[in-house]
Parts: sequence; structure tokens; C-alpha cells
Amino acid sequence: MKKNIIITGGNGQDAKILARSIKKYQINFLIKKKDKFLIKNKNITYSKINLLNYKDSFNHIRKKKPYAIIHLASKNNSSNQKKNDYKIEYKNNLLMTKNLLNIIKNYDKKIKFIFAGSSLMFQKKNGIVNEKSKFKHSNFYSKYKIHSHMLLIKFKKKYNLNASTVILFNHDSIYRNKKFLLPRIVQYLKTKNLKKINEINKENIYGDFSHAEDICSGILRLVELRKMPDKLILSSSKLTSINKLIKYGIYFFKFKIKLQ
Repeated sequence: MKKNIIITGGNGQDAKILARSIKKYQINFLIKKKDKFLIKNKNITYSKINLLNYKDSFNHIRKKKPYAIIHLASKNNSSNQKKNDYKIEYKNNLLMTKNLLNIIKNYDKKIKFIFAGSSLMFQKKNGIVNEKSKFKHSNFYSKYKIHSHMLLIKFKKKYNLNASTVILFNHDSIYRNKKFLLPRIVQYLKTKNLKKINEINKENIYGDFSHAEDICSGILRLVELRKMPDKLILSSSKLTSINKLIKYGIYFFKFKIKLQ
């Protein structure tokens, strides 16, 4: 009989890729609402669970008896919110992590736990970071990620949990939310929106970009470790020029446009 893995944030990009990639486990995706693009597979089930509700979450996890929990779910609408909304979002995101850690502590300390961190957690210096680099939050979302990691470490040491924060840099796929940079660039290229393309080109952006399938492969390998590290960075480990990608896109679509 296959072991169970619970993955929160079942409607997100990484969950969709993990749904296609995981073969040896039964997967239960936790979602807030149904998505028309849910992946159908005999090894996959979807459950509507409010992770802010400790009792419901505890009962569900006890029922599923998971081998591991991969916590991808979070809410981040920071670009369109007032300051007080940021605080509510921060508290709710942190509470979800706290509930899951408490459930593992109270139900079964052998359950592996992976929390999805973010490159936004780092106080960057010269654009280069590693697992020893210092954290410093710049907004309520990065504050939530840092405080969730600190909570994870506290539980890990006090209750001997097998838990890890996997720190994720930019990673894209066909499932990527359209509000992010690369999907927006593709859309601007498709619609020949020269104004928006030039606005991005002028910023001369460099970043660490990977394909989401490579990142998800790393998450699965982390699950297989007998003892997981406190934190692990998954990234390409190199800088990519967005302007070069824009120029390639112009060449790919065979556009006759000039960048400013």
C-alpha cells in the first residue's frame, strides 16, 4: 500500500507539477476551492480544508495518516492591499503553519514536514546568498516566511520533528500565475505591447530563474531524505538577464520592433 503525502495549496503551480511527478505515493491536495484544472489521477484526491481551523485540520490529517506534509499554501495579495490587510494576511499565513506544526507535534512526530520559503526572506548582499545568509523581512509576506521558519526550527528542536524549510527562488511553468514577471512578458510579446516591453527592458532586471519542474524535483528528493536539513535553497544558482529573454522572445515571435 502506498504511503500518503498531504500537499497544501493544491491549486498552485507547484502542486500541479507535483501531481504529475509523484508516482510512488498517494497524494491528498488540500484546497480552499475547486479549480477547473484539477488533475485527475487514481493516486490523487482533493479535499477542501480550512487550515485556519485547527480541529478540522487535525481530524483530516489523522484520517489520512500522512508520511509527509508539504506546505505550499499561502496568501499574498500585497500589491493591492492596505496596511491593515497586510497584517491580517500575515497572521493568517503564520497561523496555518503553526496549526500544521502543532498537529504533527500532537498527533505523530514522525510525519515529515516541508515548508515552502522564499528568496524574499534574505537580506541580500551583492545579489549572492546561501543557507548561512541572514534573513531580513521587507514586507509582511517575507515576515511571515521568516517567522514560519523560526517557528519550524523551534518545534524541530523542542519536539524532535523531521522538518525543513525549502527556500524557493523564481521558478516558472505553464501553470505560473499570470501576475508574475515572465508570464507578463510573454503576454506583452504576444500582444505586441511595446510600451510595457520597453518599461521592463529599461529596468535591466537580473534574477535567479528556474523551471518549476526542476524545483519540484528537488522538493521530492528532499522528502526522501532520512533526516532533513533545517533549510535548503532550491535555485538555478546563476543570474539570468531578463533583457536577453525579451530579445529572444522578439526573435522567436519574429517581430520587427526596436527596444528603447
